[in-house]
Formats: sequence, structure tokens, C-alpha cells
Amino acid sequence: MKRTVIAIKTGLFISLGPILLFASCKSQDTQSDAVAGNVSDSARKAQDRVDSLRKTHYLNNDLSIIFLDATSWIMQTQMALTKAEMAGNKKEMVDSLIINSTTGDTLYLTLRRMYEAGAVFAESYALKDQYRAMREPDSSKLWLQKYFKESTPSEALQTLSNFQNDVTAINKIVRK
Repeated sequence: MKRTVIAIKTGLFISLGPILLFASCKSQDTQSDAVAGNVSDSARKAQDRVDSLRKTHYLNNDLSIIFLDATSWIMQTQMALTKAEMAGNKKEMVDSLIINSTTGDTLYLTLRRMYEAGAVFAESYALKDQYRAMREPDSSKLWLQKYFKESTPSEALQTLSNFQNDVTAINKIVRK
């Protein structure tokens, strides 16, 4: 009897992962609808359910770490860019300091986590979509190129300031 109960619980637990993954995946049709702003009600309800499950798994310490990491990496990147700006405001500096470095990769990962938390806790669908869009493309190299390619250190500093504003706004949403 105990083996049957354990087998059933194990089976349910193992099947929960693919169900959540399936529910959170977007089909090609859903993506084209999302671009147009017309996501079906069933897709919204599924995403709301996934967000609800994610909210229950966040702990206050986890959220604090997400925001501290994001702020820390933004500040570290800002310091490096400030030094580069003083040395000469050249576009190649941003490529070497952010796009082609582990600093940029870590910045991407920390901001991605922060935007995911923002999407989970945002109350309006417009904000949820906006924060989810900030995580695209789904590659650190492509994401860094999207926001920093062909930027001077001054322009990159402005982009980092915008990210810092998002950290503050998302932190307020999460802490409500």
C-alpha cells in the first residue's frame, strides 16, 4: 500500500513539471497574437495560473537577493563604463566591457531574473507584457547587442540608468 501511494505521489510530481512547462510555453499563434495585443482569455488564464504558482515559490529573501544583485551589477557596470568614458568615449569600449565579457553575461542574467519577477507580480497585463518583452531575445549575447551595440560609454550609462529605474519600479510592485 505504501509503495502505491509513493508511486502515485512520484508520478504526480513528475507530471507536474511538464504540465507547468506546457502551460507557460507560447505557441506560434499566441506569440503573433501577443504582438498584436490580442492574447486569448485562455492563454491569459494559463499565464495567470503559472504566475500565481511562481509567486508562492518566491520568498522575501529571494526577492531581496534578486534586486540587490541587479543593482549591484548595474553599479559595477556603471563604474567600468565611467572609467572608459574618461579614457575616451569610444564605441569599441562598450563592446569589450559589456557585450564580449562575463560582466555583460552576468548583468543579463540578473536583469532577466528581475524582469521575470516583475512580470509575475505586475497587476496589469500591459506591465506583464512589457517586463516579459524586456527579457527578449533569449540569449545573453543577442540581448546585450540589442541594448548596447554601437553605444558609446555615455549612451550605455543612460541605458543602465533606465534599467536601474526599472529595478526601483519593479521592487515597488513586488513589495506591495
